[in-house]
Amino acid sequence: MIRAFLVALAALMLPACAHAQDGRVDRSEAPIVRATANVIVQALPDSSYREWGYRWDAMSARISRFVHWHIFEPDARDRPAEAVVWRNGWVDASGAQIGVSVFGDDRAVTALSFEYDEFTSLDLLDALRDAGAAVSFQADYESYSEYVVTPLERETGLLTLRHICTSARSAAAQRCHNVAELRFALE
Repeated sequence: MIRAFLVALAALMLPACAHAQDGRVDRSEAPIVRATANVIVQALPDSSYREWGYRWDAMSARISRFVHWHIFEPDARDRPAEAVVWRNGWVDASGAQIGVSVFGDDRAVTALSFEYDEFTSLDLLDALRDAGAAVSFQADYESYSEYVVTPLERETGLLTLRHICTSARSAAAQRCHNVAELRFALE
């Protein structure tokens, strides 16, 4: 009887141990992580709206409820047509904030970028899965990893995750942060 209880207890503890193996605290349930995952899911347009879902106004309509900013279409005056346009904002939840930038051209938004240090990229991947998105590993490079994110009935995006640190010999002390960049599959 006690053996069965211990086996059942061990089975319940395995998911927590998986996160503890790398010495990290699982923060995937934290409001700021959930808010970030929600912005990523909402940024990917519904599959039926693919033709216009990446336009600046369509992107603004989907994510401005969650991000503090005003996304407006670029003004082509006084700059080259090929110039990258960007807008900056932030997501906040329960007192925590992360920076968000949106990039694109005159026609459409092409990427979103998130900068955070309150949680890990693994927490973000877990929160995306909890939000109903399929997340599959794409590639791993020396300085970044790529994942394909596909929310139910929405377009697919490529999520690139980086962990960036200043030099350990910096006079101002080493500082690290994470960057997640969501690129859209525009053709």
